[in-house]
Amino acid sequence: MRHYVLTRSAYGLAWDIDANRRRLAVTAGVTVAGMAAQTNRDWQWLVALDRCDPLRAERRAVFESAGVPVSFLDVESGYDRSHAAFEAYKADWNSLIGERSESVAMTRLDDDDALAPWALARVAEKAAKLRVRSALVLPRGIRVYDGRCTIVRHDSNAMQTLVTPRGDTLHVYAYPHREVRKVAEVRTIDPRIAWLWSRHADTISGWHTADSPIRDSFRAMFPIDWSIFGQAEGFKRRSGLRGAYFR
Repeated sequence: MRHYVLTRSAYGLAWDIDANRRRLAVTAGVTVAGMAAQTNRDWQWLVALDRCDPLRAERRAVFESAGVPVSFLDVESGYDRSHAAFEAYKADWNSLIGERSESVAMTRLDDDDALAPWALARVAEKAAKLRVRSALVLPRGIRVYDGRCTIVRHDSNAMQTLVTPRGDTLHVYAYPHREVRKVAEVRTIDPRIAWLWSRHADTISGWHTADSPIRDSFRAMFPIDWSIFGQAEGFKRRSGLRGAYFR
């Protein structure tokens, strides 16, 4: 079974250079740090980049620093941030995945979120036993914002894994993650806190809330740069970014 992680990291004309650099810093300190710590190394990273990204070379280098094979896919995110996220749905991910002559697992991960170090190993263990199209969901995680956090349960969260049998060409960005039950049998596979959902002023969706101090036990779960969340007031604040796209 081949295992891929699919991530959109497309920042083009809708982003000024300062916002673009801040977003890349979160990608490096949160997402890539978390993936570099995965105990399972038998996976490949597929990343969608914007053709017009002025930080394209730097962004490539950050993803490649995770120490696993990485392939990049070109998209054009345009001038509207609220629409840019949808480019991941239209992108030709199958051109990177190739022929489906065996089962394929595809984990979806945004470029400012993180997985616990054991998460991909747990997913791979369960995926290897499947013979029909299925979505594996780690339902519990934490939302982090402005130096605080909230425990979240989300049974169709964006960190899900789609597993397809031989010949099935569906990919994990072919449908909105909340509509996963329309396309696959959903299997909840572990009750532990498995993901970190990052909120900050440069996100393109909402949910900029968290209600509790970040515990040391949470910091121990995710080997990332936690100072990113302790300095939220340093991000440039914006208004009007709560568009139609919500997780």
